[in-house]
Amino acid sequence: MAVVKKPANLGGSCIPELETLMKEIARASYDLRTTGQGMGLFSDRGLLEVLAIEGPMTMSNLARRRSVSRQYIQKIASKPIREKWITLEPNPADRRAPLMTITTDGLRRVRTRRRQLKTALRVVSQHFDAEDVAKATATVSLVRSVLDKMMLAGATDAKKLRPRRQ
Repeated sequence: MAVVKKPANLGGSCIPELETLMKEIARASYDLRTTGQGMGLFSDRGLLEVLAIEGPMTMSNLARRRSVSRQYIQKIASKPIREKWITLEPNPADRRAPLMTITTDGLRRVRTRRRQLKTALRVVSQHFDAEDVAKATATVSLVRSVLDKMMLAGATDAKKLRPRRQ
């Protein structure tokens, strides 16, 4: 990951710039999700990706990790269960909370989606310089890190939570 260098004017007000950055991130996320849905990329993608990477887990466990309700995960999981991309297996730790497990068909779907996404990103990447994208990624990551730390600490003042900069 790229490193965001400490600017000379650190501490100056960049509130308007942060507001614009956050709006652009939200718009880009919406546009990417909309484009992906048109290509079949993002519908229930997150659920399959998590299960492919992290292994079986309960709906409640995934809901806690994503800060959403179990009912929301249950709603998202209904199609992959119906399509047999995931199965509900007995949970030795709690018989009332089955483990969602990705199937071979689900893994195949994840691999197909990843290939489709890479194909789409090849077209998009022609418009950008890799170094600029790395700097943007580092900046967004830094903003997210500060916000996460503020939420964990219950803080409203980021001065006490400055991330490490180089």
